[in-house]
Amino acid sequence: MKRSNKPMLLKRKNKMNVSFRDKELALNASKKIKELAGDKKFKFMHVCGTHEDTITRYGIRSLLPEGIEVISGPGCPVCVTTAKEIDEAHALADSAIITTFGDLLKVPGSRGKSLRDVKAGGKDVRVVYSISDAVKIAKSTDKEVVHIGIGFETTAPSTAAVLNDDLPENFSVLSCHRIIPPAMDALLSPGEIKIDGFIDPGHVSTIIGVKAYEPLSEKYGVPQVIAGFEPLDVLFGIVMLLEMIENEDFSVRNEYSRVVRYEGNLKAQRLLGEIFDICDVAWRGFPVIPKSGLELKKEFSDFNARKKFDIKIEKSIDIPEGCRCGDVLKGLIYPDECKLFCRACNPEHPVGACMVSNEGSCAIWHRYGGKFKF
Repeated sequence: MKRSNKPMLLKRKNKMNVSFRDKELALNASKKIKELAGDKKFKFMHVCGTHEDTITRYGIRSLLPEGIEVISGPGCPVCVTTAKEIDEAHALADSAIITTFGDLLKVPGSRGKSLRDVKAGGKDVRVVYSISDAVKIAKSTDKEVVHIGIGFETTAPSTAAVLNDDLPENFSVLSCHRIIPPAMDALLSPGEIKIDGFIDPGHVSTIIGVKAYEPLSEKYGVPQVIAGFEPLDVLFGIVMLLEMIENEDFSVRNEYSRVVRYEGNLKAQRLLGEIFDICDVAWRGFPVIPKSGLELKKEFSDFNARKKFDIKIEKSIDIPEGCRCGDVLKGLIYPDECKLFCRACNPEHPVGACMVSNEGSCAIWHRYGGKFKF
């Protein structure tokens, strides 16, 4: 089942020379989408912040017929990190140097307090570009250093690779890593939102491959297309979804075959299995999603910040009053349907996590001007 089945639109040109921002192909793809959709209505969801960036930046929605909706799901790892996990990082800052990636710095925990606020209050919070930088800091000091491990299957192997090496005793990780397919299952299972097809994330798929999504299609009869991040990748993905629906083909196709393989990156998968246990974890705006998190195995307890510091957070407020981040992450609304969007909530003073990261839907809409702007 190693099919990619790219639309004929691309096969007519030399694949090696094609530009994935080719205007003619984009218009042809738009025309094909309109032909396939007809008067029917379809709602497709992507689960990747980079896809939302491409869709909004290049005005992809303006090329679609009225009946085609492309909505954003929980594809931003910073956005789905819960207030409780941010509160855990706050608590750890009393005992350790905290290292994190820059886009997590402004995410509000409970009562609106972020790690940036903690840093401003005198705690040692440092932005790093990789977990390896955090290890270097630990080797240069006698103080405890805790790195906030965040991201999906794409970044989790970096954390696993470091933990597979010799580490200083004063280093530990607060794992906030998550895996995507269980969240997609959680979106489909309650039937809260009708999803006619998924545009699967390209980055994650380089690790987990095509096969990881097949159980979802088998369970729910939903077509899926793994797509790249250029405008034509997204348009071709929509064409493929419509063709699959027309042919009653509820499987997983790979538009991004120039990068993604059916089996994925087996070495990275093995490494994740050696370092992490799969666990149940809450996502911001969601209840606990079974088997959707990654926690360090028992043999790595010495480097597990939750175990090492025995963190106890009694109660956290995940979604601030008036904020609709949860509904944005579930694909129930577009960002501008939240009353706080671009008013009380903006990138300098974010109320919700979706306005913080470059991959957050609200931040993307703020940056490019909304649904239909180029």
